[in-house]
Amino acid sequence: MTVITHSEKCVGCLICQLTCSFTFTKSFNPLQSRIVIQRVDDGWKISFTDECNNCGLCTKYCMYEALESEKES
Repeated sequence: MTVITHSEKCVGCLICQLTCSFTFTKSFNPLQSRIVIQRVDDGWKISFTDECNNCGLCTKYCMYEALESEKES
């Protein structure tokens, strides 16, 4: 699975980061997340750490469709 980002739709709610950090570290800490949401001048930047395994969990909880799962064939 590949996670496709649509930064222009991101509102910076950080639900994806909280979901990721809780899933993998059992704590709600965006700094321990494998997805990184950063404020930039005109919006938000979405990136992933090297520890991201493309599980797609972040895409399931993104209410703004800034993250999308694409199944690899």
